[in-house]
Amino acid sequence: MTNNNKYQKRLGLFLDAATPLFYIAVKDLENETIVERYYNHHELKGEALTSVVKEIFDENHFNVHELAFLCTTKGPGSLTGLRIAMSLLKTMAQILKVPIVCIPTLYALENSFTTNESTENKKKIITCLMARKNCYFVRFFGNKDDAFKQISTKMLCEKAKDVNILLWPSGSVVVDDCDKQRVNSVIVKLSPEVIFKLSELKCEEKEYVNYIECQPEYAGKSVAEKNFENK
Repeated sequence: MTNNNKYQKRLGLFLDAATPLFYIAVKDLENETIVERYYNHHELKGEALTSVVKEIFDENHFNVHELAFLCTTKGPGSLTGLRIAMSLLKTMAQILKVPIVCIPTLYALENSFTTNESTENKKKIITCLMARKNCYFVRFFGNKDDAFKQISTKMLCEKAKDVNILLWPSGSVVVDDCDKQRVNSVIVKLSPEVIFKLSELKCEEKEYVNYIECQPEYAGKSVAEKNFENK
């Protein structure tokens, strides 16, 4: 049997599919370097995530036994994407016996947005993510990390009148009606650098979960779950 104790725990892995993009990133915690890739859901299918992770590890001579932690966003977001990413991470966590850090998706997007604006102006930001047709998950700046609401297009357009910026994840279709208001819609990618910093802080505070506790968070039940229960 291989003795895994000989490996130094020097890597972090970020894997995410909650938004319209797949994110895969590995950080060397010793020299602060990050290897990252992202794909839209047309370029890469969920079942190919494992091969991309392996490719990154092979090309950079990383070893999975060097992983200190795994991290992802926990939702809200694409239920299919959340399940795909978490299934892979839960499997790795179980086999490698490493913790998983789960960060609220909208909070991660908000923190990925870098700006020189004053704190006062930052308070006028809403982070948005499409839930389904005419329905959106939104987060208002300054609330608790995991706070979000599910609102209609009409409500979002009303809220947009009182803010400076609507943040949207890369790959989103921005709501045209909201753009007609005096608001600046900004597209932002999840930042692996930011995610890793947040995750390292959470690891220090022991704010992580094991493979059993790692669960996606979304508002309400999926259509499939509702149909199953109705039967």
